[in-house]
Amino acid sequence: MIVAFIIGVFFYTIYNLNSMNNQENYKYEQLIRVEKLKEFNNSYGWIVLDIITDFEKIQIVNERIKKANELFENLSVQENEIINNSEAGEEKKNLVLIFTNFDFMQKLIKEELYNLALHRNGDFSAFNKKFEAININTQRLLEQEIKYLQDRLDQIQNVRNKFLDTIKLELVILFVVLFLLSFVIFSKLIKKIKNKLDRLHEGVLHLFKDGENTIQVDIGENNELSEITKSLNSYLEKQADIICSREELLRNISHELKTPIAKGKFMIEKIQNKDDNQVLKDINTVFYDIEKLTNTLLQREKLNFAVLKTNTFKVSSLILESLSKLSIEDETKVIVDVENDFTIEADFYYLTMALKNLIDNAMKYAKEFPIVIGSEDNKIYVKNIANKLSNDLIYYLQPFTREPNQQQGHGLGLNIVNKILELHGFDLKYEYKDTYIVFSILFVKSKNLY
Repeated sequence: MIVAFIIGVFFYTIYNLNSMNNQENYKYEQLIRVEKLKEFNNSYGWIVLDIITDFEKIQIVNERIKKANELFENLSVQENEIINNSEAGEEKKNLVLIFTNFDFMQKLIKEELYNLALHRNGDFSAFNKKFEAININTQRLLEQEIKYLQDRLDQIQNVRNKFLDTIKLELVILFVVLFLLSFVIFSKLIKKIKNKLDRLHEGVLHLFKDGENTIQVDIGENNELSEITKSLNSYLEKQADIICSREELLRNISHELKTPIAKGKFMIEKIQNKDDNQVLKDINTVFYDIEKLTNTLLQREKLNFAVLKTNTFKVSSLILESLSKLSIEDETKVIVDVENDFTIEADFYYLTMALKNLIDNAMKYAKEFPIVIGSEDNKIYVKNIANKLSNDLIYYLQPFTREPNQQQGHGLGLNIVNKILELHGFDLKYEYKDTYIVFSILFVKSKNLY
């Protein structure tokens, strides 16, 4: 209600001020028009003076008569507008009388004065008396009209000033009342908030005391504290999901480690009674595989707590750095085609790791070489000739997922790539086109990555 009243006062004030400004502008424009009539009246006086002074020069007389006719035509155009814009009856009556005087002056100049000049009769005394009388009367009427309009302008300004003073006083009273009401309302709100916070505190204590996964506190719906409770519950559920994910990851790790460990044990048994260099090499390969898996798992785990250090760099720098981290002996197996060397704003270290994994996968599973690494239209792509993936991309983004019968790798590469791109808000896209598998990184911020 208070807000509605303030808005009402605001629009009421705007409406009245606008109305007063319109009246003021209306009167001011009318005042300018009447002031213009004074100039016409003075112009007629100068025309008459010029004709009387140079009555023997018929060319000058004709020029002055022509000027008078132009003034008469101009007046005729303005007459209806000026009279129709008058408000009071007395004002309109004065204006009609002023224009009647102008018509009479027109008649005197065009007929009587012009005839006197043509006959070169130097006696203009009778004409002067009549013209001066009508000119002075017109001047008096114009001054009365100007005074009336000026008084009306002053009245409108006084009314506006009084109105503004009244509004100021009302606003002061309104804000005092608003302050008192706000104090009362906020006191009650603070009391309610304190009660809800106390109940929320009890819920948190209960959470830690009994090992619950969610905060079971009823503090009502559609309020800020209920949103806090929902956010806390959401966070706790997310943490529970992370714990479940880690438990699943540990189960997967134990499953993945069983095979190389079993192989290692079997090979150790084989060389207990004989010297076999090939077996030793195989054992070394097994433990190398275990070490590589361990390092990859550590990299993946670090991504859960990674803090990005963003800077700007070129696509070409990212591709060269990624290639430098791979041991590619035959450079003819890779073609780099940087069509658009655009600038990227990201964490150079992690993005290099993501692109390196894509290149590594392309090298491992390529049926033919070379593979192609390139950039165009705000994206980097890595493509190689290989069989089409048997599942959708989202399947391979899960940890420890590989193609059926695939022996190489542990199924963590694309999972790590996806986590890095998720941290940046970039997209990972896959397509199969013309015997090529194409993985692309789209450098566009996006909430929906798939």
